[in-house]
Amino acid sequence: MSTDSVVELTEGYFRWRCRRGMKELDFILNRFIDAKYHHLDVPQLQLFDELLSEEDMLLWYWLSGKTKPESTHLKFNHLVEQICAAGYHKK
Repeated sequence: MSTDSVVELTEGYFRWRCRRGMKELDFILNRFIDAKYHHLDVPQLQLFDELLSEEDMLLWYWLSGKTKPESTHLKFNHLVEQICAAGYHKK
């Protein structure tokens, strides 16, 4: 997302973006919003917004622990770990 974008990164905006084609992803991503949204700063919100632009199956592999973000997606590693901790995996 560019810094000159008119989109406001509100909780409602993210709840809408978290509506996916897989109910499991909806559940995981909304648990993350419930737990962490109010603690994220603008760069973290922008990264979350960018993560939500990825395909459902790729997100599912990352968030279910089947794979980790690699190569061009390394910037998502920490965020994926946070989402897993809040919404799916209990370590």
